[in-house]
Amino acid sequence: MSSDKLNRNLINLKKALNRFEEAIQESESSIVMDATVQRFEFTYELTWKTLKTFLEDVHGIRTVSPRQVFKEAYALDLIKKEEVFLEMIQSRNLLSHTYNEEQAKVIYEKCPAYLIAMKNLFKQIYIDDPGQYS
Repeated sequence: MSSDKLNRNLINLKKALNRFEEAIQESESSIVMDATVQRFEFTYELTWKTLKTFLEDVHGIRTVSPRQVFKEAYALDLIKKEEVFLEMIQSRNLLSHTYNEEQAKVIYEKCPAYLIAMKNLFKQIYIDDPGQYS
């Protein structure tokens, strides 16, 4: 059975993915790059936290870190390309310490692949009627 927290997170994650996709579709500029990278950061955070709740609520698996969350999801075949999610962890960690324009540009260029991976994961864990989780 899904929790209210999971249902809220899924709704918010769907919105975040849409916002992230909007940013990616804009023509490149320094402002768009900054906005896209920022949207990656909050979408990534919401992705791993939603997945953490999903694993706990639906599969009874307790996890504490993004790496552990993604490894468990990969083991359950919810994630097809584990390496992309592990790379996201590294990208997020690089962004959180200091702003470096060169690093931000490299991460910006990876954002389309990150979005595809997060959207594919979302399709694996989202059910139109969240009450159907078992």
